[in-house]
Amino acid sequence: MRFYNKKCLFLFFSLSLLACRKYVENVPIQGQRVIEYTDDYRMLMNYTDMLQVAFGMPPILSCDDLDFTDIVLQNDIKSNVIRTTIYTWGKPFYTGATTSDNDWDAIYKGIYTFNTVIKDVKNSKNGTESAKDVILGEALVHRAFSYFMLANLYGKQYNAATASQDPAVPLVLEPKLFVDLTRASVQTVYNKIIVDTKQAIPLLPIKQDINFRPNKASAYALLSKAYLFMRDFNNALLYADSTLLLSSELYDYNTSPTGYPSQYNNKQVLLRKTSRQTVNVPQLSASLLSLLGTKDLRYAIFVRPGTAFNPVFTGYGFWSPNRFNGSPDNPAVGLTVNETWLIKAECLARAGKRDDALKILNDFRKFRFSTADYALLTATNDDDALRLVINERRLEFFGSGLRWFDQRRLDKDALFAQTYTRVLDNVTYTLAPGSNKFVFPFAQLNVSQNPELIQNPE
Repeated sequence: MRFYNKKCLFLFFSLSLLACRKYVENVPIQGQRVIEYTDDYRMLMNYTDMLQVAFGMPPILSCDDLDFTDIVLQNDIKSNVIRTTIYTWGKPFYTGATTSDNDWDAIYKGIYTFNTVIKDVKNSKNGTESAKDVILGEALVHRAFSYFMLANLYGKQYNAATASQDPAVPLVLEPKLFVDLTRASVQTVYNKIIVDTKQAIPLLPIKQDINFRPNKASAYALLSKAYLFMRDFNNALLYADSTLLLSSELYDYNTSPTGYPSQYNNKQVLLRKTSRQTVNVPQLSASLLSLLGTKDLRYAIFVRPGTAFNPVFTGYGFWSPNRFNGSPDNPAVGLTVNETWLIKAECLARAGKRDDALKILNDFRKFRFSTADYALLTATNDDDALRLVINERRLEFFGSGLRWFDQRRLDKDALFAQTYTRVLDNVTYTLAPGSNKFVFPFAQLNVSQNPELIQNPE
């Protein structure tokens, strides 16, 4: 293998993750030149296929939004061993000697580029200091988001009592081809997420012309979400408020009950990120449909009978935004105004401010119901108010895979921990409270070629 000391323009677009210690491989391409100008780094930070990566199939198939009870869909799932393993909460997903984990690969590929920008953009030529600062701030936020995803795919749920010992993922902070893949602790990874994002805020503008570029509001939103997952609800509320001071407008589903905007022009999207994959025929679970009802505009927009899909099935399925807006959009899973409002409501409910939480929730739902079908939610105590907020999160994000991350964090909450079951081919599979199955395994390829990368327990 030949290696090059000089960084070359577009070099990073051709990176491919390997399972060995050399976790990225550069492939020289025709017409390359040395990166030296600020505009070169801007071009690196314009590569949307890299910037918008969040996660792929596992969270979508694992969460309780979906339940394939139809025999046609069960047979389809069983036709692919990886999907079968994911759907039944089995381990590991990727067992072949050459089978890679595309989520791991895609996220670390992005991190390699972000590391390069963070390390070198301030020394680039022919750019103003303010332009360099903005590019640096963007790279810091994207890297922090990437590690937030990795920690919540492959690391244990945050527990303040054990986070400093619980393993998360390798924390790679330099653009090197050979790295030690020893796992950093959950606490160390979250600390870096917080530090990077706070460093980015003064560097970023209030507004960006494209929503895959972080701005101040999206950085505040990332801090709010990170603190929520750390169960630091005071800071989560603080940064939710900081976000909403800059961007608070919700999309009103009454204005377009049969359509939905592309993520590129959706005013709710603070930082555009998407799932890498969707389920082609996503049968929605009975528990979700019961919670949703038929009067919610989210039902009208995002739910279709099984006869609308190919193959057809009994029941109802998730109608992804890309099915009717003509764009390549998968569901928005990045940083959004709507989630930030719900984070604020959750923090208020947890702080015993039930009336304040309900006001946010009821105002929010005015954008999700027609005037004729809208009804105020009420709660008899703080726990009831919190349940209503968590239910609203499920309704707002169903079909996206974000529910899986809530299931993970809420498994550590006595009010919400529960046993989930699925039946496939007459066999019942169980996801019990405290199960190791809430943490995804590494690909066997990565573990076998990197002895320092310790596999998650089954």
